[in-house]
Amino acid sequence: MSWNQSEVIAVRRIIIETAKDILSGSTSPVEGARTIAGHRFKARLEDDPDILPFVGIASETESLPFGRERAHWQARALAELQGKINESQAWALTVASTHCQSLVARSGSLMRWPDG
Repeated sequence: MSWNQSEVIAVRRIIIETAKDILSGSTSPVEGARTIAGHRFKARLEDDPDILPFVGIASETESLPFGRERAHWQARALAELQGKINESQAWALTVASTHCQSLVARSGSLMRWPDG
């Protein structure tokens, strides 16, 4: 498979910015984890130890509605799930925080071409 350097770097930038947003609280940890996990292959980071926990978070919370998905759910169903959603957010933040910090700390090296 051919990798375009600018595309890999652009996707890594998204991952790093998402990690920063999780840490600042401007992005929910579950939504951020889904974003990071979804970009891992294009970023060529699918086996990175700081990325894999986000795959786990995304997998463990895939049945819960977040973001735009919520518009397709009935209000009553959302209300019934809110406790589980809150628990999942807290758990995801606990799991993700250290890895977000590590990704941000590594941002300089991650923003260079992977093979260079």
